[in-house]
Amino acid sequence: MKGHEVPRVFTPPRRPLTPKTSAGYAAIHFALWLHDQLAGTQFEELAPKLNPWQRWFLIHALELNPDGTYRFKTVLLWVARQNGKTFIVALLILFRMYIDGDAQIIGVAQKLATAKKTYEHAQKIIDAIPRLAQERGKTNAINGELWFELTGGQRYWVDSADNGGRGLTFDLVFVDEILKHKTFKAWSSLSKTTAARRRSQLIAASNAGDMDAIVQRHLHKMAVDAIEANDDETTIGLFWWSPPPQMPLDSPEAWAYSNPSMNYNLPQENLASYWVSDPAPVFASEVGNVFVDSSTGGPFQPGKWMEGFDRISKRAPDSPVYLCVELSWDRSWGHIAFASYREDGLAHVGIMISRPGSDWIVPWLQSPERTFTPAAITFQTKGAPVSSLVTEFTDADIEVTDWGGADLNRAAGLLLDGVNLGKIRHRNQPVLDVAAGTAVMKSLGGGYVVDSKGSPGDASPLWAVAGAYWLLKNPPEQFQSAYEENDLMVV
Repeated sequence: MKGHEVPRVFTPPRRPLTPKTSAGYAAIHFALWLHDQLAGTQFEELAPKLNPWQRWFLIHALELNPDGTYRFKTVLLWVARQNGKTFIVALLILFRMYIDGDAQIIGVAQKLATAKKTYEHAQKIIDAIPRLAQERGKTNAINGELWFELTGGQRYWVDSADNGGRGLTFDLVFVDEILKHKTFKAWSSLSKTTAARRRSQLIAASNAGDMDAIVQRHLHKMAVDAIEANDDETTIGLFWWSPPPQMPLDSPEAWAYSNPSMNYNLPQENLASYWVSDPAPVFASEVGNVFVDSSTGGPFQPGKWMEGFDRISKRAPDSPVYLCVELSWDRSWGHIAFASYREDGLAHVGIMISRPGSDWIVPWLQSPERTFTPAAITFQTKGAPVSSLVTEFTDADIEVTDWGGADLNRAAGLLLDGVNLGKIRHRNQPVLDVAAGTAVMKSLGGGYVVDSKGSPGDASPLWAVAGAYWLLKNPPEQFQSAYEENDLMVV
């Protein structure tokens, strides 16, 4: 199965689209020329063959009015990540500069590093094709300005969204990752920079965002309202690759709607791996390309946490038990989570004990009433509320396996994989079940961690389980298991 060429939701054209009514055909021809120039060279990946959806998008987004101006003043391209958005925008920019011949362009994003990706892609294409390179003019990267121009005066600026465009006018404004815009400050400024240009366009491209994507959601609603009202006078063009409402996101059929490059140059197996390893709201936004409320539903794929419920789940006899200590972000509650293996090889996880505060933790672990010796104990020894317990553990001569850095990301990934793939079992524990159903994840160091402070409830029980499960999967090289026959894992 391949991705869908036509988006499920789009602004219909005013009239049949032909080479006379859409500049998209000329853009496609230019793209073919770029591809032919680089084919067989080390640079051929810079200008791949257009996928069907990219050709369709160019034809529809560059619809012309009878006077030769572009119909759409604002183009909204909502497509899942890794589907070729960077190249299609770089192509449009080069098309306007080399073919239209008079374009002043700016590309912006909330972070300058993001905006530079398309800018650098366009430059690499120019450098790799002598015919384009001979028209390159000046380049500037000083005094806070970053731009290059052609000998004909066309110029491509790049900047952060908050700084870009002030005091200037442009024929084309490209706003990348508009889902990051939480206020209208930058958008209001940028949208004014095209007012005086006859053939101007403002292109906003992104995957669908969450509730904080204020600007994106506003523009999306305006475009959808126009589509539903059959308003053929609208100058906002929406092109949204997304599955039908309420369609589960766990199948290639759903992914094909939101990933039009699937099984062209985006392997289906990559999307399958994201379904397992991404937090559910992240997958829904970045792969499913649907608008989400990331504050509810928890990080796991729908229904997967409950599928792991087993009311008689327990560890195998003499199986090592690994513990993780965690505090809520406000230090009001302390939790000790455990992870061990069952007889069937699946993991048994849960919360061993939860109590207010933290002064009980070390005494509880030292108590002679404890009927087992843990194989290892872990917690974050730096940068977390629980890190304040390091001195107490040291004074009590309790060895701690440090949990931090990249291992935090690995722990989150292991927990997501374990739950989504059915490798983890747990009993009914409200303190844990609530956390599993409401915890919010945040990005950190190229991966994800539980956002204890940003979650609507106390997410620390779930994060404690993540630490215990990580330790189960990555045990210290040497440990001595001193389990008694009494099984404390009845939780």
